[in-house]
Amino acid sequence: MKKICLILGALALLASCEGDHSEPVAVRQVLLVYLGGNSNLSWESYGKLDAIRQGWNGAQDTKILIYHDPANATPSLQELVRKKGENVAEVVASYEEENSASAEVFGRVIQTVKNRYEAATSYGLLVFSHGTGWLPPTGMYANPRAAATRSIVVDGGAEMDIIDMAAAIPDGLFDHIVFEACLMANIEVVYEFRNKAKYILAAAAEIVSPGFTPIYPASVNKLLGGYAGLQSFAQDAFDYFSRQSGWEQSATFSIIHTAALGELKSFVAANADFSKPIDSDALQDFTRKSYHLFFDFGDYYSRLTEAGRQPEFARLMGEVVPWKASTPWFLQGSDGGFKINAHSGLTTYIVQPNFPQLNAAYEKLQWTQSFNN
Repeated sequence: MKKICLILGALALLASCEGDHSEPVAVRQVLLVYLGGNSNLSWESYGKLDAIRQGWNGAQDTKILIYHDPANATPSLQELVRKKGENVAEVVASYEEENSASAEVFGRVIQTVKNRYEAATSYGLLVFSHGTGWLPPTGMYANPRAAATRSIVVDGGAEMDIIDMAAAIPDGLFDHIVFEACLMANIEVVYEFRNKAKYILAAAAEIVSPGFTPIYPASVNKLLGGYAGLQSFAQDAFDYFSRQSGWEQSATFSIIHTAALGELKSFVAANADFSKPIDSDALQDFTRKSYHLFFDFGDYYSRLTEAGRQPEFARLMGEVVPWKASTPWFLQGSDGGFKINAHSGLTTYIVQPNFPQLNAAYEKLQWTQSFNN
């Protein structure tokens, strides 16, 4: 009898242990972080990777994958996992030296993540690197008279064309794209990405180093929480810069709702009077140069719109930019610093006689199609 009791007890314990093993939790939300750090930002990319690793809450139904291409090592795709109570960045794929500014590489990374978690219901993308908005690469920000195509990610001397970058993203894949890169809140950029993500978080001006690194430990999980999480993350980023002093108190962030861009473009095409003379020196510009390349969209187009149509324009802008925040100054007291008198959440280029090559590149963008400017 004693042996039978022992056997029954062991079976009960085994059944209890088996019952304690829950079914694997399905991954619902995935965040892909693309760290294009093969440049003078290499050291900063390591800091971001570590800050994101610290911040992930380890939820079983969320995943954060990080493609990291630093200057002093070959690229890898890493996934955050929980081991012995700590977050670990586990390498899931290693690559030979490659050009992270290549749209083909960028697209391959996206497809790898998508294949790995094809059942996920939500995907987000965060891109870190140098950025010059829609402007062509090969130094067009420094020399607008040069000729080339538009760029964002930098790898050594190579840059990724934003048109190619957008083409590498499957339509409708991302709930949001976060550009931790300078000068990306252009109408020209976000219009190229309008079918790729529901929302885009970007900056009208440059992003002061160290960017979002200080807020990742407490806030990165918000990028796995839909629009409400995205807005809360954006507010955290702004609050961080707003608490700084002097030139470091500089931020121009906004969230763009891409589904509303089509109606805004139709309104501008029908109502903007491009023949109206505008003093560009009177417009808000976000360029730290002697020339002007990134004008405030609302400031410019409101001046081209007749008074009776201003309320409609304001309504559309509110739908396109549901959230925005800026500090009173950008790099106050520093070379090229400026006061921020207007911040609509979007910037735009204005065709200028001094930049014929830039004008030609501008006319090829989707935003400019059907405009007679």
